[in-house]
Amino acid sequence: MRFILKAKTKTLKGNITLPASKSISNRVLIIRALAQTPFKIDNLSDADDTVIISKALERNDMITDVGPAGTAMRFLTAYYASRPGEKVLTGSDRMKQRPISILVDSLRELGANITYLEKEGYPPLHIEGRRLNGGTVKVSGSVSSQFITALMLIAPTLPRPLIIDIQGDPLSRPYISMTKSLMEACGAQVTFEKNSVVIQPGRYRSKSYLVEFDWSSAAFWMGFAALSRNAKLLLQGLNANSIQGDKAAIDVFSKIGIKSTFNEDGLLIERTKLTLNDPVWNFRNHPDLVQPAAIALAGLKIPFQLLGLDNLSLKESDRIAALQSELEKIGAETKSTDKTMQIIGSELKDSTDLEFFDAHSDHRMVMSVAALSMLYPEIVIRDPMVVAKSYPAFWSQVEKFVDVRPGK
Repeated sequence: MRFILKAKTKTLKGNITLPASKSISNRVLIIRALAQTPFKIDNLSDADDTVIISKALERNDMITDVGPAGTAMRFLTAYYASRPGEKVLTGSDRMKQRPISILVDSLRELGANITYLEKEGYPPLHIEGRRLNGGTVKVSGSVSSQFITALMLIAPTLPRPLIIDIQGDPLSRPYISMTKSLMEACGAQVTFEKNSVVIQPGRYRSKSYLVEFDWSSAAFWMGFAALSRNAKLLLQGLNANSIQGDKAAIDVFSKIGIKSTFNEDGLLIERTKLTLNDPVWNFRNHPDLVQPAAIALAGLKIPFQLLGLDNLSLKESDRIAALQSELEKIGAETKSTDKTMQIIGSELKDSTDLEFFDAHSDHRMVMSVAALSMLYPEIVIRDPMVVAKSYPAFWSQVEKFVDVRPGK
């Protein structure tokens, strides 16, 4: 399936409805499942990833297939390992290429019985759940903060304190802090200092929880605004006190002319004069902002270097390779390593020379390249519905400014 995008206007004005945060939703679902009494979750995300976790927790199936949902794979691995019962946890072909041994090894140290059913170190997994011990585990911080979060979430149910000794500077540190905040809001005792996380045994408190709106999704609209002729968009529901690390989108996009102002209804973003002073950016703590930022920079013909891309090749797609592929389609000259990307120059192609853009089975790639509809008379995106993974209503919001129609 393909969508053909043709801008109705390149002056963007109006309100944008953002999705609820799936990062928060996914964590709170696990917390609720571990609490003694279920509690109400308001504004729960309708993203595919969240639906997968929710259904898995509601059912008692022997086999759980999480498809492409990496968060579900990691969180459910720890959850199933800590609860009585036998489970097989599997996923898509891409999921079977995403390493999980760091988490499995840590859970085994706590007493888990987990075996690999195919390739050593990768899903699918056979899990015989049991009551785990506490103690100290050493976990590499160089691959995914979700391994650390998965361990943190089950920790209050363990009989002894859990001490997570993070080896090296952890990727996406703000996501660990987010998990800490959510756990504390539900009664857990957590400390996170330098590279050590300590969680005391206890019980999660059952009380209703209101999920924030999603800052990662806000970045796509900042990308649209950056490439527009003029923009004044209200991103509804965002607040200045968010626990989400991707609130950093304000700082990232301010460097390319996006002014952000909070009001009682959300965040107002406006396109202003470009004042880029630093072409070298480090995304180690907010990797989900890489794609919308890179597309915007390339579209503005700004040479840049992105650092801290340590685990981007292990995401829904190899995001470094995928970005290179799509940026080169618009004429951007790129260089990359396994941790960096550089745009040397960008002489944008004429619209008649454009190829279709490919999703690479990656929701964030689709939503990032959609902003290029502000630059070209028409663009084509293949496999556009993968946006349902995090932002099912994305296209309905885009249609406020862009004609979106199916193509061959």
